[in-house]
Amino acid sequence: MIRTLATTALLALTPTLCLATPITPSDGWQTFYFGDAGSAWLDAPAFDDAALPTRFEFTLDGPARLDVTDLGLAGDRFEVVVNGVRLGLTSAMPINDTDVGLDFDTAFTSPAWSHGSWTLAAGTYTVSGLASDSPFGAGVGAIRLAAVPEPATIALLSAGCCLLGLRRRSR
Repeated sequence: MIRTLATTALLALTPTLCLATPITPSDGWQTFYFGDAGSAWLDAPAFDDAALPTRFEFTLDGPARLDVTDLGLAGDRFEVVVNGVRLGLTSAMPINDTDVGLDFDTAFTSPAWSHGSWTLAAGTYTVSGLASDSPFGAGVGAIRLAAVPEPATIALLSAGCCLLGLRRRSR
């Protein structure tokens, strides 16, 4: 019992290798690396031995969309974990050796690359993930937050468009 408590205390005091990167919707795409299938994000010494973040942290004042995409060679698939709860998998894709490099937007909108989107409510979040499929070994992915318009903003925009339409019709 004492040995277990001592080990637990020692682990709690030992600096962890898990680094977090704070992100906001204005930051755009954030790159992460991974090793073979089953490895955590940024667990890829083949790319860089430098200290890289293993998770992303943020606080939302309102709703936002969490986007995750595969980059480089198509065929990788990710399991997204938010606050320790598995959120889901990105889309399944056939293995494809076409390379888009680091063009995040092309990879996210292309049906040839695995991607996923989840809407999150206001709150504090920690996002991490695993490479569930990785046919080419270590690879690259990206994550971003995109602001979701408030319902009142959409209603105001719709009302403005209707008024413009009525004015044009009256002319």
